[in-house]
Amino acid sequence: MRTFFCSLIMVCLLLSCGGIRTDKDKQLRILTCGIRHESNTFSTLRTGLSDFNVQRGPQVLVEKHLWSEYLKSEKDVEIIPTLHAYAWPGGMVTKEAYEQFKGEILQGIRKAGALDGIYMDMHGALHVDGYEDAQADLIKSIREIVGDEVVISASFDLHGNPSDEFVKGLDLVTCFRTAPHRDGEETKLRAVKNLLKVLREDLQPQMAYVTIPILVPGEKSITEVEPLHSIYERLDTLEHSEGLMDASIFVGYAWADLPRSAMRVFVVAQDSFHLDKAGQEACRLAQDIWHVRRKLELDVESGTMDEMIRRAGELPQKTVFISDSGDNTTAGAPGDNPQFIEALLRQKADNALFAGLVDEEAYSQCVNAGIGGKLRLTMGGRRDTVFGHPLTLDVTVEAMAQDSLLSTSRGAVLVESEGVHIAIINSRRSFTTLQDFTDLGIDPLDYKIVVVKLGYLYPELRDIAPVHLMALTSGFCNLDMRTLPFQKVHRPSYPLDLNMEWEAELRK
Repeated sequence: MRTFFCSLIMVCLLLSCGGIRTDKDKQLRILTCGIRHESNTFSTLRTGLSDFNVQRGPQVLVEKHLWSEYLKSEKDVEIIPTLHAYAWPGGMVTKEAYEQFKGEILQGIRKAGALDGIYMDMHGALHVDGYEDAQADLIKSIREIVGDEVVISASFDLHGNPSDEFVKGLDLVTCFRTAPHRDGEETKLRAVKNLLKVLREDLQPQMAYVTIPILVPGEKSITEVEPLHSIYERLDTLEHSEGLMDASIFVGYAWADLPRSAMRVFVVAQDSFHLDKAGQEACRLAQDIWHVRRKLELDVESGTMDEMIRRAGELPQKTVFISDSGDNTTAGAPGDNPQFIEALLRQKADNALFAGLVDEEAYSQCVNAGIGGKLRLTMGGRRDTVFGHPLTLDVTVEAMAQDSLLSTSRGAVLVESEGVHIAIINSRRSFTTLQDFTDLGIDPLDYKIVVVKLGYLYPELRDIAPVHLMALTSGFCNLDMRTLPFQKVHRPSYPLDLNMEWEAELRK
């Protein structure tokens, strides 16, 4: 009798603390959280609390995202949003920022009580000062609270580097299938749909995954062209095959000097019975990627700044986009290196637009001068003092974004110097959409040369660009992996070790 009562007390305690639910419960209680950041370990900058856009509790559900709207539409689902934090790609995240976010998430989980599932909105390339693997630390801390029975589903950017330790704490994994990214919303929706499928059908998902020792930048792993296009096309078919739930290929994030930096393939089975099938498919995908590794190259013409400027002048197309790839803020670079402006002036480029240079101080001086104002302006080289240096020019202020007067994060001014038009912005970002240009009242197609601090062009620009050239500039996002000072990455790894041999093998 004493044993019976002890057991009853233990069950009651578990029910009150979270992690176990009774069969009579009809509502599926889903908690959501996430810390999304792509951390460039080569950058000398740090990403702190002020760099993050943070949504807490009900704020998370205000914006109409596919995943949240879907969960809200399901009558048998109770959503418990905690904290979702996102920052533009940059240097490693500070310990202070991570620990605050982690603390809030864990506190939200403790307060939530019994849960059925957790959806994690992640990037996958988060790295934090003072932590060997912050993502693994986060999932371990979550599991210590909820136990092993709560189903955890996570969505990722395909440029993530999820470690074995992190993955062991997850039940379901899925990532973007497009680079340039066109399916971010769809991927997050897939993650929550898979989560609900597991809960409603009482499935026991199992993951098979393979780590491929390849370090490749996003610009050499575009999914819209071969050799990866046909391989990525197989993922949708795989996820709909009998016994399987999802298939993902992580290209990985190459500008992170960490043991976990590599490509990965994940195939999720509905149960242990189909795990062998998932493993076979994961190995097949991984081996096929390895076989085409030498074809993972840029899909556009490339060269030095001067070569690309001259090449643009030779082309008949009215507009030529050129990427300043080494200072690509979407991969974590500072975005304030003015070396390309110097090259445009040196080459006496005609009808050229440089969009844009990150410099809050120069931006403020231009706002104070007003449209039509003339001033001697020093710009750039304030954040990146390794590859960049300040540039001083006589400029005329041509235009201001509407938000510029309010000094918001989208503040921008357009100045002109010796025929070169320069967009100066007050926050670290890149011109990735048409709206970035229309904010300044300009059309990129009105210029012969448009220089952007990107690697590959983002979808809206990629779709309209008559020609795209890649300038192999210096910076923290150098596209030549063999020139980067890797110390911690697992070796051997291609292309650091060109003649290495490798066969696909499942991770245990």
